[in-house]
Amino acid sequence: MVSMVLKVLKNLLKRPFTSEYPKKKSKVSINFRGVIHIDQKKCISCKLCEVNCPTGAIIVDPKKKYAVVDRSLCILCGLCAEVCPVKVIWFSNDYEIAEKKKKHYKKQLPGANPVKK
Repeated sequence: MVSMVLKVLKNLLKRPFTSEYPKKKSKVSINFRGVIHIDQKKCISCKLCEVNCPTGAIIVDPKKKYAVVDRSLCILCGLCAEVCPVKVIWFSNDYEIAEKKKKHYKKQLPGANPVKK
């Protein structure tokens, strides 16, 4: 009992071991896969991303030339980005992607790829 009280007192005087997440954001690796993005304007609807997705998170409509990513199914494996012949699929380094309702995970995040290759 005495040793436990000593440990508690000792830990009260130390700085917190955990990070201050809401106040300070973590730095992520350059290879970190956060939010998936598809540049819809440059997509050629080849369906390679849909075929290679192990969870079926990507659905491509070849008539409309539009790809939809179900973020609740996506496991961020990166296979879609690897097989894309025109490199219109990429992952941002944003790690705050939690949503309160499952239906919000289906929303598409369009935009141009900021990484020039």
